Amino acid sequence: MDSEQIEAWDASYSSSQNLHRTDDGVEIYYEKRGEGPAIVILSSAFVISTAWRNFTERLVQKNTIITYDIRNQGGSSEVDGTYANHLSDLTSLINGLGLEQIYLLGVSFASVMARDYASENSDLVKGLILCGPALSPYDSKRRKHHLKNWLKVLEAEGPKGLFAATYPFIVGDRALAIGGTAAYLALRDRFLALQSKAALRDHLKEALESDDDPEKLRNLKCPTLLFTGDDDFNIGRGGLEDLAALIPDARAQIMERCGHVPYFEQTEEFERIVQTFVTEIENRVPSSVAA
Repeated sequence: MDSEQIEAWDASYSSSQNLHRTDDGVEIYYEKRGEGPAIVILSSAFVISTAWRNFTERLVQKNTIITYDIRNQGGSSEVDGTYANHLSDLTSLINGLGLEQIYLLGVSFASVMARDYASENSDLVKGLILCGPALSPYDSKRRKHHLKNWLKVLEAEGPKGLFAATYPFIVGDRALAIGGTAAYLALRDRFLALQSKAALRDHLKEALESDDDPEKLRNLKCPTLLFTGDDDFNIGRGGLEDLAALIPDARAQIMERCGHVPYFEQTEEFERIVQTFVTEIENRVPSSVAA
C-alpha cells in the first residue's frame, strides 16, 4: 500500500446515482455490480461504498457485489440515525433489490450489524463473512475503550486529530513502514475530504450502542468465516479462534503480516479468501439431495 496506489483509487460517485428510499423516507445510495452469487458488503463508517470498487475487482468477475452508504454517509441522506436504524435500512435495501439469498460481508464495526442481521434472517443469509471483526469472545471492553477515546480526540482535535489517533491502530506495522509519510498523507486527504465532524461523532456513538454479548454468536445458523490480519489491534489469533468456537459452523483464518484492514493492505489475498469461501458454500450439496 503506497501513495501512488492510494491516489489511483476510484471512489467517485456516479452522475446517475442509485438511490433506495426506505419506509421513513431516507435515501440510501447503493451500487450493484457484476453477476453471480450476491455479496452484500457492510462497511466501516470510515469507508464509503464507492471505495469498495478498488477492493473487489476480482470478486466482481464471479459475483454480484452490492455496497451502500449508511444513512448520514456519502451519497445517502444526512439524517440522525441509531444502530436500529442501520439494521432496518439494510433490511429495506435487501428487500427492495429483491435478493432471495446473500452472502453478508461485515468489516470492523459493521461486523456487529452483520451478526445481528444474519441471526434474524437465517433463511436469507447463505454465508457470513466477518473481516477484522469488532467482536470479542470475552467482552468488548477494549473496543469500547478505543471508541470512547476516539470520541474525545474528535471533540478536541476534529477529524484530522481522529485520523492521526486511529491510523497506527487500524493499519498494520508492515504497511505503515512500506507506505511511510506519503501513504499516511494520501489516506488522510481522502478521509478528510469525505468525513465531517458531526457524521463521525454520530457513527462512533452508534457503534457504542450495539449489544456485544458473545452468547449472541451461538444463534448464527449459517456457515461463517472470521478472518483478520495477524497484526490486528482489536483481536489476535487466539481470540479469533475462541470467537469461532462460539459459532456452530465457523472457521477462523489469519492473514500474515497484515493489520485490521486486510482489504487495504493485501487486496488480492483478501479477495481470494472471500471467493474461496463463497465457492465452497456454492458447491455444497444440499442435505435433501445428499439423503
